[in-house]
Amino acid sequence: MSFPDVSIVMPVFNAGETIEEAIKSCLNQTKSSFELVVVLDGCTDASAEIVHSFEDSRIRVLEREHKGVTQAASEAIRFSVAPLIARMDADDISHPSRLDLQEEFLTRYPHFSAVSGQVRLLDPVGEGMQRYVDWVNSLRHAEDIGKGRFVECPVVQPSVMVRRAALDEVSGYRQCEWAEDHDLFLRMLRGKMLIGKVEDLVLSWRDGLNRLTRRHSSYAVEQVWRMKAHHLSLEERIAEQGVSICGAGPIGKRLARLLQAEGVQVNGFFEVNPRRVGERISGVEVAGPSEFGKRWSESVLLGAVGIPGGRETVRKLALDQGYLEGENFWCCC
Repeated sequence: MSFPDVSIVMPVFNAGETIEEAIKSCLNQTKSSFELVVVLDGCTDASAEIVHSFEDSRIRVLEREHKGVTQAASEAIRFSVAPLIARMDADDISHPSRLDLQEEFLTRYPHFSAVSGQVRLLDPVGEGMQRYVDWVNSLRHAEDIGKGRFVECPVVQPSVMVRRAALDEVSGYRQCEWAEDHDLFLRMLRGKMLIGKVEDLVLSWRDGLNRLTRRHSSYAVEQVWRMKAHHLSLEERIAEQGVSICGAGPIGKRLARLLQAEGVQVNGFFEVNPRRVGERISGVEVAGPSEFGKRWSESVLLGAVGIPGGRETVRKLALDQGYLEGENFWCCC
């Protein structure tokens, strides 16, 4: 019995309007040696009927009670058999050469654990998602993805192909109070795994008002920052030396509070607003820009300035003072 090279795993919940196009985009790949594992997660619409209408031996279908995307994706991975896992959602479109391009990358670079690619946004609702996609597409190398891990999720989940061995090493998706995809990538990156990117377009990613990112509590702002604080607290250097935070506004204050709840020593804030300089926030001193790079220099510096251009400004200041992004300096927004 021959096994496929790639398993495409697709959790489905009430995607009757888009599932047919999503499946066709998988079946029309230039690569033929794959399986498509579809988990019908308690669907109450026409999704199951549409999935079962396809007569293709590469499709394997599981039906179960609704338990949510994390468990559905995990079950699909357990049921799959290939050494490479391509994540796919039921409302997106995989471009025809996606599997070939990503498998070729992982074959050529065996030290990489996963690979993504360029993404196009379909039917954007507002400007926020387009800005996010533009930012993700700008992360073209593993180093960029690693450095961007605390800004936003640095990989669009349904664009990724990952080695099964890498998933097993970090115990795959886990049920948590925040976004399961970002959590997974943070664990992989903390484990020194490399996530690469092909230069080609691999996915058309559909936006919409019903996206989980807009309606599920796991993606709420407070949960996003709790996740960042939790994973920052697990960075060895932060645990040992504490942090200083560039930005004493609402974002910096929130981050400090959540880091302190995780047991991290917050040593100080840097702030350009003269009205805040000299204040104490949660018992921590606020210093002015003239002390940047001098005070708390042993701490890991975290950039938490949310205004447009703030990230680039803080990055330049930090690099000019000799900080190394990804080591003793992280952008967090």
